[in-house]
Amino acid sequence: MHVAVDKKATPGDSFENYINYLEREGYITSPMKPWVSLIRSNGNESTHELKSPNASRAKSTLTFTSELLRLIYDMEYLSNQYSKT
Repeated sequence: MHVAVDKKATPGDSFENYINYLEREGYITSPMKPWVSLIRSNGNESTHELKSPNASRAKSTLTFTSELLRLIYDMEYLSNQYSKT
């Protein structure tokens, strides 16, 4: 949600619409959808249940979330930096 709104999506929308927005705008590609869905699924489960996730689920959520943020923010930043040289 925060990434989509940061990228100009309308605040107060549904999480599904945020994912669709990021895909429409090219931030999420077709090959990324399964692991973005995994982030969503794991986050949704943790929002509605207080039990601790197992190590595998926690690691996958962290890994895929880190990669999503890297692709959306770091690569854009680096691209802008290198295009100035």
